[in-house]
Amino acid sequence: NIPCDTDIPNLEFQIGGQAYNIPGDNLMITDDSNKYCFFAVAIMKFAVSSEVDTLDEELEEKVMDEIKNLAGEAGQSPIPSEYKHNTWLMGDSFLRQQYNIFDYDNEQFGLAELREDLKE
Repeated sequence: NIPCDTDIPNLEFQIGGQAYNIPGDNLMITDDSNKYCFFAVAIMKFAVSSEVDTLDEELEEKVMDEIKNLAGEAGQSPIPSEYKHNTWLMGDSFLRQQYNIFDYDNEQFGLAELREDLKE
């Protein structure tokens, strides 16, 4: 956790040459008591094996293989080699600030800026 009075700067980055910004205020999560605060950005580590039993071990193995592949840990990856080990998982802190367009048929993902009155 982090002190709740922490002033977190905006997180700015680019995707495909387009600049995006996550306001610092959106990068802190506060619990219901308002006593504990957490930084909404985390490091992802990919385990080689799982110590947790699941209901569907075959599905778990497939998902873990895909995650390791995306992270550059195994075989061929859809991520170009220059971006391996530099992959970010953009979660709700980012996605709730954008319109998200998923085009499964053409394997594309698009973003569009929200109107100001819809932003948090």
